[in-house]
Amino acid sequence: MKKIENSSVVFPLVNNITTIPTSQIEISEGWKELFDKEGKSFFIKNLEDQIKKTGYYSPIVVFRVDSKYVIVDGVLRFLTLLNLNLNQINCIVLDNTPESKEEFKDRIIEYNLKSVPTIEERKRLLSHYLRIVDCQSELDESSYNEKYRFISEQYGKGWGRNNVITFKKSLIFDKENPSNNLNLSTKILENEISCDRAKQALDLLTNKELNYSLEKEKEAKILDGFLSKNYDFRKAKLLVSQYNTKKDKKITNINPITKITSERYSILSGNCLDTQFPKDTILNGIFTSIPYYNQIEYSEKNTQGREFEIGREKKPLEFIKNIVDVMKLGAENMKDNGVIIINLHDSYQGGICVGIVALLVTEMQKAGFFYIDQVIWQKSNNKPQGNNTKRFTNGYESILIFSKSKDYYYDQLRIFDPEKSATVKKGCSEQGNKGADKVSSYHISNHYKTIRNFLCDNDIEQILKLNISKERSQQDGLQNGFFGSFPTLLPIPFLLSFIPENGTVWDPFGGTGTTGRAALMLNRKVIISELYEKNIVKIREILEKGVSEYNEKDYITLKQDFLSIDNKIEYAA
Repeated sequence: MKKIENSSVVFPLVNNITTIPTSQIEISEGWKELFDKEGKSFFIKNLEDQIKKTGYYSPIVVFRVDSKYVIVDGVLRFLTLLNLNLNQINCIVLDNTPESKEEFKDRIIEYNLKSVPTIEERKRLLSHYLRIVDCQSELDESSYNEKYRFISEQYGKGWGRNNVITFKKSLIFDKENPSNNLNLSTKILENEISCDRAKQALDLLTNKELNYSLEKEKEAKILDGFLSKNYDFRKAKLLVSQYNTKKDKKITNINPITKITSERYSILSGNCLDTQFPKDTILNGIFTSIPYYNQIEYSEKNTQGREFEIGREKKPLEFIKNIVDVMKLGAENMKDNGVIIINLHDSYQGGICVGIVALLVTEMQKAGFFYIDQVIWQKSNNKPQGNNTKRFTNGYESILIFSKSKDYYYDQLRIFDPEKSATVKKGCSEQGNKGADKVSSYHISNHYKTIRNFLCDNDIEQILKLNISKERSQQDGLQNGFFGSFPTLLPIPFLLSFIPENGTVWDPFGGTGTTGRAALMLNRKVIISELYEKNIVKIREILEKGVSEYNEKDYITLKQDFLSIDNKIEYAA
């Protein structure tokens, strides 16, 4: 191809241009600060070949500054045309010459923002444009809003005003923490993460209550997993809480959770806050009796895992937050129409009620759960209070019902009152309690008759009455291993109403396996978590009882008599 000697041979792609001698055209210092000329040689060579082949080029864009023309857009084209020995170049001359160096750089950025090939250059341009780098000029709110609007228009979908502001915060964060491994601004520009996910990461780091820092992130890598989309924000906050708990207790070696599984049940041994459910687990609900706060010792000193025991926290709110974290962990693996049912009792310190029930309701609501109802479990044969106790006898416990969404599963129980024929035998006990002080207690010779009698005795209103054979106590718990337990009948109406048949219920505080036994007898599946290895054998024994006690014919009859099959409320609003 013939060597190009002047602009008459190479035609611009637009009209209304001015031909300017190359000696009057300059590259601004601002461009040199924003771009790396040395890294552009390959691009310039390709552009040179293209212009030689086509004979065309786009005019460069300039501002007139005194007797010179300073390039706003087209520096690489200018350098290419110099290599082609052109003495004159076609230019578009803009009006309104910028008054300062910073404004001139802004115009350069506005012309080049979308065409910049590398992420680092885009970050450099945006850092100047949003005044994150050190510069002499400051912008007012109106000027910032104009810049936010310009960036939104340039980048389009996903770059609304709020997201541009989040990106700006990410740039500031990366500038203030140059050695951090999160690289939020880079990941946003590379479309690895959304601006919303970056905002959540920044919120977690700046939340004083969560007490999580970049130093902790180096070890825990919780945000790394969150930004990699391994789990959602709620899970990330839960992991931070678990990490801080372990750090505060100076625990470094964590025993992994062991699993015992069968077709109808699973037992997970270990800290319930570290629960990893079997693959593809989908829960339909949670039913559990949480530990009493600072009332019962669930293990002897030096028992392995005792340091993870929930219920021994110094402050009530710490206890409640651990309970809520457990429920959030379950909710992450739960269907949207799932429910959480918690049996609990208030605690008293120095004669004053701690307010555990009220605290739990408040914190569960803060966590995003819907508070559905409170049911009272009224206990007969209640233990008398001491003469120095200045309050009425507390003969009940609460059962709180929460849901993950407003549309939760509910199957209405109906009233049925046949002749009752459950066998009651002297000296026997449903839960294995023994002692001469026992006059009588239920021995379930026909378990489904006992269930029917219980459902007939209660109109399934907000008060349930149970004749319990023995009070829960610290000493009894350590003696017989059934500390903190509740009667097998208690979960029955809740499992029937809130957990669908063949659905899966999780009890994060396994204790005796009571929930599991009831669930298995009602043709539900169950997952039990238990902190202490010493309880696993007995829990497995109880669950195997539930499996063996299941009678399909009796269960179907029970279901037909007590569940509103013809008028089923699939979801409650």
